[in-house]
Amino acid sequence: FLQESASRSGLQPHLWRQARAAHLALYPNLNAADPTWRELFRDSRFREALSISIDREALSQYLFFGLATPANNTLLPESPLYSEEIASACLGHNVDRANALLDELGLDERDASGTRLLADGRPLELVVETAGEDSEQADVLELIGDDFAKLGFKIHTRPTEREVLRNRIFSGEALMTIWYGLENGVPTADMSPTSFVPVNQYDQPQWPKWGQHFETRGEAGEAPDEPVPVRLLELYGEWRGAADRAGREAAWREILELYAPECYTIGLIANV
Repeated sequence: FLQESASRSGLQPHLWRQARAAHLALYPNLNAADPTWRELFRDSRFREALSISIDREALSQYLFFGLATPANNTLLPESPLYSEEIASACLGHNVDRANALLDELGLDERDASGTRLLADGRPLELVVETAGEDSEQADVLELIGDDFAKLGFKIHTRPTEREVLRNRIFSGEALMTIWYGLENGVPTADMSPTSFVPVNQYDQPQWPKWGQHFETRGEAGEAPDEPVPVRLLELYGEWRGAADRAGREAAWREILELYAPECYTIGLIANV
């Protein structure tokens, strides 16, 4: 309406850009208390399968007037550290490949309703938890649920008060959550890369216990026991110890190259 009346009113509408890496993202909990789900979430093939099953263009059309762009919760083009390779990791819409990845993981048995079965016989079905503060998240999950259903994977949505949700994430009770993407999608080499490294319990629902271990210097939580997160922590140390911008940029670029293809978080759309 504002655009169409601009010539008559003299008003000039401008879209307000966001700097978030993704407007919304899914966060599988790699520290889940359930050992079966924890093992599954830690397999990059499972995370990739979920990511490439999502029709992000449809999300943009249905909910954001076609103005949003697909995003994998990493850097935006305005960042000097941006590269097309990093930006395109975990993106694309390929249901056939997603189904093949799940078959490869041994999730090839299904029940009478077509839902895949976990190794212990339970259905591949979980609750995606939200803070219950934004109806938009529920709308997004309804669309994503349709995409996941094509894989034989069922999700349900449960809103929870924010502090209760945080505690469920910390304890590993919450298996997957939806939340906003990384706050800063346009960093420079001089800005801290902590968003891509397991150093924070509160703001990183994909690995809260690893973050807690770092924050408490080993007094609580769990030390990372996967090679990529361990290397990310080493690179964070290199960034902190770098004597110049070139050293900081080198650490940043290796962090991004390691992080992006792992699909630790499943970004949905950006530039809303």
